[in-house]
Amino acid sequence: MLPWLPPLLALLPAHLQSLAAGLGYQGFCGTLLASLGRRAYGGEAEAWFYEGVLLGGLILQGGLGYALIFLLWVAPEVLEGRLGRLLTWASRSVALGIALFYLASRLTGLPLPSSYGFIWGSRADWDALGVFLTLWEILVYQAFSRR
Repeated sequence: MLPWLPPLLALLPAHLQSLAAGLGYQGFCGTLLASLGRRAYGGEAEAWFYEGVLLGGLILQGGLGYALIFLLWVAPEVLEGRLGRLLTWASRSVALGIALFYLASRLTGLPLPSSYGFIWGSRADWDALGVFLTLWEILVYQAFSRR
């Protein structure tokens, strides 16, 4: 496998999510991104928590992807050592974590923090872009696993 392909695959979900939110689609965190320009979120607590975690995961995954591409471009010998293994493991773990978190929040709901402690959240709604991004995250996990 080409060494630049897994980091490039890891960049697509963050960029696709931001493009889709601009076009009015949901995806992982569409209503959260659409509400950033308004004064109050106005959504359910579960949706805000789930979308916030997924947005944080996408940001982390994009940062790891850019770091790997930068190191491949500037100092490819660094990726052969401990740092390369650590970044590859982190990218693989983030991709799997995002996919599992999305599926768990859509199938069962998850505990979420509140001012009274943790409460059990309801299931979030499915959407086509979110399912596509989840399948893409599984592809990213596989690509980093074969690296």
